[in-house]
Amino acid sequence: MPAESKKERLQVVLAHFGIASRRGVVEMIEAGQVSVNGEAVKEKGFRVDPLHDKITVDGKLLETAAPQKKRYFIFNKPKGVMTTLQDPNAESTVADFFKDIPERIFPVGRLDRDTTGLLILTNDGELSFRLTHPKFGVAKHYRAVVRGIVTDEKIKYLEKGVELEEGMTSPCKIKIEEKSPRQTVLLVTLHEGKKRQIRRIFQKVGHFVKDLNRISYGPLALGSLEEGRRRELTAREVKTLYEATGKK
Repeated sequence: MPAESKKERLQVVLAHFGIASRRGVVEMIEAGQVSVNGEAVKEKGFRVDPLHDKITVDGKLLETAAPQKKRYFIFNKPKGVMTTLQDPNAESTVADFFKDIPERIFPVGRLDRDTTGLLILTNDGELSFRLTHPKFGVAKHYRAVVRGIVTDEKIKYLEKGVELEEGMTSPCKIKIEEKSPRQTVLLVTLHEGKKRQIRRIFQKVGHFVKDLNRISYGPLALGSLEEGRRRELTAREVKTLYEATGKK
């Protein structure tokens, strides 16, 4: 039996694999649509090992619930675009930029509405899980424009981790790129992805994040990709993403 330390809550695993939102997968579990190792599970706190347990959704194995042809895209998300596939209240979603793709691809993690930059979309559930789960430690790099002067003391405080409503943040790296009396431009490296994390940690030390742009995800960088544009990843790039999660 897999070690208990490797197990995660079922709804978290399903959300990581892009099956639906956290709320959506809870509803699916409670409706009896999900089975683990042949047994229907209706307990939303049920724990599984996503890389060893056989999880089925509506009778289909999790690995094959998406189309068999794997697709991988990098997208430079503009400001104001929601990182979701369906939202009747959103003026624009990332799905609007992929209407011509027949496969059911989904975003790997999220960027909030006002954050721009690198977003990966795929139908490869295992890669999505590995890239988004903190235990694999894949680095994400952001350029943040922050109002006011951020001191070295504040940076050291934030780098150690700070207390948010859902718990402590993991240690991060923050480097000053530019500084003026009105604003500070910083490069921030995270290995996790709590909701609006960068904006919230700077609020803890009295600074407002004016602009936030994700410039790289693991070994994958935006490069010259223009805002609002996408391109399909090469086989080599997919390989390096898997290697970044520890899988050869």
